[in-house]
Amino acid sequence: MAITVTWLGHSAYSLQIGAHRVLIDPFLTGNPLAPLKADAAEADFILISHGHGDHVGDAPAIARRTGATVVANNEIGIWLRSKHGLEQVHGINPGGGVRLPFGRVELTIAHHSSSLPDGSYGGQPNGILIKTEAGPKIYHAGDTAVFLEMQLIGDEGIDLAMLPIGDYFTMGIDGSLKAIKLLRPKVVLPMHYNTFDLIRADVSQWAQRVQAETDTRPVVLQPGESFSL
Repeated sequence: MAITVTWLGHSAYSLQIGAHRVLIDPFLTGNPLAPLKADAAEADFILISHGHGDHVGDAPAIARRTGATVVANNEIGIWLRSKHGLEQVHGINPGGGVRLPFGRVELTIAHHSSSLPDGSYGGQPNGILIKTEAGPKIYHAGDTAVFLEMQLIGDEGIDLAMLPIGDYFTMGIDGSLKAIKLLRPKVVLPMHYNTFDLIRADVSQWAQRVQAETDTRPVVLQPGESFSL
């Protein structure tokens, strides 16, 4: 089963896992780095890490248009059903998961905050662990600081990790290096940087440090570029 990961800017990704199209945190409208418009995004499944507008993004509109199944935490799931009329929603919690046609999706903890675009409570922020049927395991950290329990996530055997490096709202470059050493992924992609001035980061310096200080391969994508596992 071929797996292709495309960066859509900020923390948004499009994954092609075999025949299945998966969006993670589809913040496209208002994202100056987004390489496509929300009405052009296709998805069979949408995964949401937490409630902030730059992560929930266009998920409700895309799910309504495409009929995609959404996986998020319980509070976001309730909000999507009650406020947006979505029915194909799995509202799970950290430690729990759901089996989908391409594999199992689990939520992990994250250290951040979470409120929904209308100001209502967004539940606990999360990371997302995808255990694909084909074997590779993919970890999207969401918005987070580094935390020691990343070592347990790393024990799963992570093939690809997506980590924020933009500082201010999340861990920066130094924190991400600590996270990589705990997670021990084969490949790491940087995210949540350069979207806005507050989260500008020197991604070349980050990649050089990952190469020099860890055993992980850094891959820097431009918005719209892809990486294949």
